[in-house]
Amino acid sequence: MRVGYIGGFWATNIGNSFYNLGALHLLKKVYGEDNVYFIPDPPQEYWSKISNDYKMIQNLDLDLFIITGPSLNTWHIDVFKPIFDELLKKEKKLAYLSVGASAYTEEEASLVSEFINNYPVEFIITRDETTYNLYKDKVNTKIYNGICTSMFLNDAVNVPIVNDDYIVSNFSYFKEPFIWNESGEWKHKHTFIPKFQKVINNYKVVRTNNSFFIPSFPKLHKGKLIFNRDNIYYSDLPYGYLSILKSAKKVFSDRVHTCAATLILGGEAMYIKGSKRSGDGRKNIFSRIGLEDIFERPVKLDFNFIKEEKNKMEQFLDDHKKNI
Repeated sequence: MRVGYIGGFWATNIGNSFYNLGALHLLKKVYGEDNVYFIPDPPQEYWSKISNDYKMIQNLDLDLFIITGPSLNTWHIDVFKPIFDELLKKEKKLAYLSVGASAYTEEEASLVSEFINNYPVEFIITRDETTYNLYKDKVNTKIYNGICTSMFLNDAVNVPIVNDDYIVSNFSYFKEPFIWNESGEWKHKHTFIPKFQKVINNYKVVRTNNSFFIPSFPKLHKGKLIFNRDNIYYSDLPYGYLSILKSAKKVFSDRVHTCAATLILGGEAMYIKGSKRSGDGRKNIFSRIGLEDIFERPVKLDFNFIKEEKNKMEQFLDDHKKNI
């Protein structure tokens, strides 16, 4: 079986790459290295009004197309309905891997389930238990209470250590909090005008920027919009980020997959709500992996638990493959 895994838009959000790489490793292990292909997202995932693009996905010579990420929303219906309609005509199969909701409401789940039930969906593997509970009685296909595929990242990549001592602060410019440790307790506060720390707990601060490559404005250099604070790192590829996160003494972030990547690479991370997106349901992936305390203090993964969950998820996929 030839499998197309649809993902991407790393430049708009490098965190996408962290679960994409993990998913590709898992799928290649199950379906075979030469049978899994990484297919770029349709442009409408980011530019909704684009209509003159070449419809590549619909014309790919593949058997199974897999959707991923926080895709269970009404936006997904708008983007993928024309694609699914064409794939249905060609008798192709569909599936969802490591997916989550967006609004996390019954209304959203009902609308998306109605859409999904119109197509030959082989299986759905969720990335958090809230999504699983919303969809388990609404979809007409196998559904598995899985974990985020970012938890396979340590199997997928091998990055070098950074030989330096630092703490990572991963926030947008106006949402970076002031962080300190008081008598062993980690505290933080947001100020109207951010105070960009050079040191946290006697360690220098390294900042990672997950933001999109912003276009130039007259008389304003775009590089300065991205490299907008001291000791900052930006790239459109994931590997430098992963070295930095893996090597940090601690990581503080309002990005779900910055924390997830840090954890699965053996580091400590704390999730601090800052940006609007940090308060939505994406953070539910942490309770699924037993890390409810990540909102209160830096935490580490229980790798025995994670290994067991990964094995069960792989077994679900393997069993499905055998029964096709």
